[in-house]
Amino acid sequence: MNNQPRIPDAETRAKSVARLRDVCYMFDAQIMVLDELIAQVEAENRNNLLNVYRRNRGQRLLEEYKQKQAASKTSV
Repeated sequence: MNNQPRIPDAETRAKSVARLRDVCYMFDAQIMVLDELIAQVEAENRNNLLNVYRRNRGQRLLEEYKQKQAASKTSV
C-alpha cells in the first residue's frame, strides 16, 4: 500500500519545466494579440457616429447646466 506520489527524475522534471515555459510564452503572446484586438475594437467604438453624437450632446448639456448654475448663483 504505497500510494504516495513519486517525484520524477531530474530529466523528466527539466522537460516538464521547459514545456510549461513554452506554454506560458505562447499564452503571453496570445494575450498580447487579444489586448491589441480589444484596443482596436474600443477605438472603433469611440469613433462610432452614435457614440460621438451622444458624447457631444452630453458635453453640450453639461455646459448648459454649468451656465445655469453660474447664472443662478449670480442672481441670488
